[in-house]
Amino acid sequence: MFRFQTHAVALSLLSLSLAVTGCGGVEAEGLAPEEQVSSVNPADPTHDDIGTTESAVCGHCDNCVLHARCLQPKLPFGLTYWSEKVAIINSNHAHKGCVAMIPTSHEYGHVAYVSDVDTAPNPNRITLQEANWSGNTCSSRKGTKDALNIRNYWCPAGVHTANCAGPM
Repeated sequence: MFRFQTHAVALSLLSLSLAVTGCGGVEAEGLAPEEQVSSVNPADPTHDDIGTTESAVCGHCDNCVLHARCLQPKLPFGLTYWSEKVAIINSNHAHKGCVAMIPTSHEYGHVAYVSDVDTAPNPNRITLQEANWSGNTCSSRKGTKDALNIRNYWCPAGVHTANCAGPM
């Protein structure tokens, strides 16, 4: 029993330190929706709606990967480090439903869900829904790919169509 408690404490401390130093760290894979607690109050008039009921339920405002996965359940697992995030990039342009990969000064990098894309040729603005960009909060940002410092995107199968604006 003592060994289990020590292991649980060590994992808790590791998770806390990773959350402080990067966008997330350890993913809580396998949690059922009812086990996922949100710090987002959808009844709050200042709450920025992130587009789906599930996102309000599973908020994960302290972990960018878990938050993005709540909004895009097909996002692959094992995305703790930047190198793992870069390895799944499959698109150089945004579509609603894709996940943006954003480099940071930390070894973890950052991910954000693409909730909207204004496809007007100039300036082609992207709206991101993200967690832990500004310290353990869920928020949104809008801008161009360059202004948002987006490296590229992971997009689920079927997002790219014949009307796509550019190559993969």
